[in-house]
Amino acid sequence: MKKLGFLILLINSIYTMAQEKPVSVLPFSKIVSANGLLFISGQIGVDLSTGKPVTTSFEAEAKQVMRNLENALKDEGLNCNDLINVTIYLKNMSNYQVTNQVYASYFNGKFPARVCIAVADLPSHANIEISGIAKISSSSSTSNKEVIQQFLKEVRSGQYPDKASLYMADTVSAHQMNAEDEATVKRTPENYAEHVKEFLKMYGNFSFEVTELIAEHDKVYVRWKQTGKHLAEIDGHPATGKPLTEIASVVYRLENGKIAEYWIQIDRLGFEKQLQSN
Repeated sequence: MKKLGFLILLINSIYTMAQEKPVSVLPFSKIVSANGLLFISGQIGVDLSTGKPVTTSFEAEAKQVMRNLENALKDEGLNCNDLINVTIYLKNMSNYQVTNQVYASYFNGKFPARVCIAVADLPSHANIEISGIAKISSSSSTSNKEVIQQFLKEVRSGQYPDKASLYMADTVSAHQMNAEDEATVKRTPENYAEHVKEFLKMYGNFSFEVTELIAEHDKVYVRWKQTGKHLAEIDGHPATGKPLTEIASVVYRLENGKIAEYWIQIDRLGFEKQLQSN
């Protein structure tokens, strides 16, 4: 009788455990950086836009895994060429050649060190999982910082507006983060050069002081103070010749050493008060 009671208790415990809900938040970080390295947890072939696994073919699944790995790196301002070590887990080694073909297409330089392991199973019944370690390059941030420093000194300062093409991509997304009307416009280097020339008409040979400049990965943050004179009509306010100061903050994102996108926010209220007082 005691044995029967113990057996019923054991079965009931197992049943209760089976009914428990799975952990909603998995106990690991997707990305961790330490000592100049970026550690990326294992990526499986889940389409992040739908949350569903790719099951059409092993090749499609492998491509999704590499896209997920690539996106994780991109979020940190890196790419697959920054990887220094990769671990691949395969449920079936017959997929090894296809894995290599897909994997190799994501690199254009030296391949990272790698190990490929055969496993019995993977999360979500995946057929492949890939984790990686990337090196966080301080030199990329430094070079981006230097590009922006020169861009501000030569182009945005009004000294040489026509040099914009040296620092800007063919088309740049300019996000104007005005509280009253956020907008995004597309600018070419030629458009931007004309934009700066308009400043020269409105403010004359203005002084341009960079008060803050911080670079990290593919982004560079800048705050500046521009001081000139009110020499042309601005927002319906006629020219007065009096001093005008603009304070702005900008985040530039660079690709391949050129500005591809930026977000700018200007102290519009302070500027408007100056125009009214003039």
